[in-house]
Amino acid sequence: MARLVPLALAVAVSFVIAAPLNRVAHGLYGRVQHGLVPFEQATYHPDEQPTSLSGANVLVVGTGRTGTASLDFLADSGVPAVGVDADPTKVANHRAAGRQVVYADVEDVTFWETLDLGDLQAVILAMPEVEGKLIATRHLRRQGFRGPIIANALFEEDVATMRRAGADEAYLTMVGAGRGLAGKVCRAIRPSLGTG
Repeated sequence: MARLVPLALAVAVSFVIAAPLNRVAHGLYGRVQHGLVPFEQATYHPDEQPTSLSGANVLVVGTGRTGTASLDFLADSGVPAVGVDADPTKVANHRAAGRQVVYADVEDVTFWETLDLGDLQAVILAMPEVEGKLIATRHLRRQGFRGPIIANALFEEDVATMRRAGADEAYLTMVGAGRGLAGKVCRAIRPSLGTG
């Protein structure tokens, strides 16, 4: 039992140190990344990320419910779109369903630096974490992308943060869902409202 106390303290201290570092990890890496290049291996890693969007006009980042709905709507509208997700299982499921989705970690600086934006005209940021959306927005703008970047947001303060980072629009997901539901109710009861 006496040996567990130092181990528990070490784990607790590591969390105290790691928590603030995790918040600034991407910024720190951005400052030292060029100095790390000489240490890279010349071979490709099996998880090497795509460098092309295969002629897609719209990039959908995050393929959960919102991203999937976006991809399906774009496909039904005849707009070439590709989704990216960091979950290999989701990617495989989407491909099996006929959607064009590739594996990529949008928080990886190298992904954005090597990505050929080609025919890209717009980006939809549909992942849940605001930090990932901010990273994607900043990298897209840094790479010279001038098209619209549209994001969903769960909280009001995230809307302003996303716009400051360079997103053209940020929509509160639950507000949009509530309006959509109310709109369907209005259309359903409108004929009966005039009958008294």
